[in-house]
Amino acid sequence: MKRLALLVFVGFLLYFLFSIRQVIIDQQLLLREEKETKQKLSSQQVYLAALKMRISGIKNEDRIEELARTRLGLIKKGEVAFKVIN
Repeated sequence: MKRLALLVFVGFLLYFLFSIRQVIIDQQLLLREEKETKQKLSSQQVYLAALKMRISGIKNEDRIEELARTRLGLIKKGEVAFKVIN
């Protein structure tokens, strides 16, 4: 009877040790994933701030005119456009 009780105790002890081991491994994986997610969030926040600055710069009427002239080749009424060919 003592031997059976000892085997049951050892069995439960091994079961709990392996259960705790798996919990620790899962926790380490979650901590690593949390760290990676925080790094991605930080880089996305920097990117978002840069985009907001770019948008605020584009909303300026002088900037809109400059973009229309350089990228689209638009001109104002009464202006004459010249294209320089090398």
